[in-house]
Amino acid sequence: MTEDKLAEIGEDRSLLLVDDDEPFLRRLSRAMAKRGFQPEMAESVAAGKALA
Repeated sequence: MTEDKLAEIGEDRSLLLVDDDEPFLRRLSRAMAKRGFQPEMAESVAAGKALA
């Protein structure tokens, strides 16, 4: 992601990732963290709503 695109996103870099495939969710979370985001993971919509 370019610096211009990151600037458009703003200061809040938090993400809520929801997926029932735990290995995929962990890989995606690591990838987003490497790009400067702060991911939170949930394995269901209900769990995601509780975190939102």
